[in-house]
Amino acid sequence: MSKNRVIFYIIFALFHVGAFIFTVVLDGNTNLLFSMVSWVPYFKWITFLGVILIIADVIWSWIINRDSQREKAALILELNTLKAKLFDLQEASSKSAGSPSSQAK
Repeated sequence: MSKNRVIFYIIFALFHVGAFIFTVVLDGNTNLLFSMVSWVPYFKWITFLGVILIIADVIWSWIINRDSQREKAALILELNTLKAKLFDLQEASSKSAGSPSSQAK
């Protein structure tokens, strides 16, 4: 994951944690925003959903990163195999060009 994406997730997570704490505090202190008291339970669940979404996105990104590393390893193995085959073909052609039976013809 890139550095910018990590910073974004940290800021986003702090926002949601702060919003969740705010709604918990608001639930106990109704003098602050008395008109919003009826909405407080909804705010709690919406912010909790946001935290769950962050966790799901981090897990999803981790899975994508793991899969791309596996694919990269498979491609490197295939490249090394092809290089070995090419080397073997070059060795075989140089041996056949340098053998005495091919030079006598």
